[in-house]
Amino acid sequence: MNTIPLTAFQRKVVRGVIIFFMPQRETHHGHDGPHKDRWHYLDYRDGKHDENYIEWKYFNFIQDGLAGYIIYYILDPEHKSHLGGGRLLARIFKDRGSLGLIKQIDIERIQFDPVSASVVMDRASIAEKDAHHYEINSGFDDMSWDLSYKQQTPTIDSFSNVNAGLMPWERASWLIKMPRAKVEGNIQVGGKTFSVNGFGYSDTNWGEILPFFSRYEWGQFNDGTFSLVFGVLFRLNKIKSSYFYATIGEEVIPLTNAQCTITHTEWLRDKDTGMKIPSQSTFTLTQGEYRLQFTTKLIQADSPGLQINRLLPKTVVSEQLVQYDGRISKLGRVLHEFHGEGFEEWSTKTWRKIAVPF
Repeated sequence: MNTIPLTAFQRKVVRGVIIFFMPQRETHHGHDGPHKDRWHYLDYRDGKHDENYIEWKYFNFIQDGLAGYIIYYILDPEHKSHLGGGRLLARIFKDRGSLGLIKQIDIERIQFDPVSASVVMDRASIAEKDAHHYEINSGFDDMSWDLSYKQQTPTIDSFSNVNAGLMPWERASWLIKMPRAKVEGNIQVGGKTFSVNGFGYSDTNWGEILPFFSRYEWGQFNDGTFSLVFGVLFRLNKIKSSYFYATIGEEVIPLTNAQCTITHTEWLRDKDTGMKIPSQSTFTLTQGEYRLQFTTKLIQADSPGLQINRLLPKTVVSEQLVQYDGRISKLGRVLHEFHGEGFEEWSTKTWRKIAVPF
């Protein structure tokens, strides 16, 4: 496994969490100060809502016949609640089936960097080779990977420090680091090894939130010249804010809080949870000169859950591989039509007795 040379770092310990600082002369990401795609906990550590801090870096990949996603999570870094610690999640979609694991990581085995995206989580790591090239690795016997992400489209600085729930102190941020990346390498899950050579995507979210009160929908698609990323935040089942970004070549078209309608036209029951999840959806939005229309159709899904307290309903996220079909127009002229597989997420709450791996 390619690990980060920790001897090159200065260390600071915060209640069992090792935060490491890289000397300026050895900076490997091309500038002297912290940048947006770093680990942010020190910005939030004020003793007020530290137990509600969450941060994750999400990576996915897709190619003919194979797709997957990997998430590096940190929750409650100072372990003020029973949820404190780290999580590694890896899932593979192959031949209409899925493989994968969720692994809990003790907080004392996590070393993260407030200057860059680099982190060590026990036997897994993210190494920021430079601002546009990450290597992610894992050396566990039951889940391992060695993947290179090379950025191909501009980073999108989406919402920052927005209220994502009902409590006034809840704040969250979202950086779309790599709307499209070239991904190469290997991943092994469930005793099977898969070779990866396709498109990928990476983003990062952080802040202090109560998952019970927040609900969102998210999606992402890439082809050779076009990228689509969206996130929609809801309050009381109504759209609170929406963020849609289309990238054509190097041009980023932001459609923030556009006139937007989302209709889930078909539903089915998830085979694992028994819950109804959307299986076909239609999105339409307009803003200024632009109009974006597309549909998504479910191919397969996973539904990991999180229980905050036994007296509260569980938070469930349906991570979906879907078929996208759509177009983006400007002043009535079609700029790009897109078709192919991508990812989508849909969140809800349930009182059902379902497995909660988190």
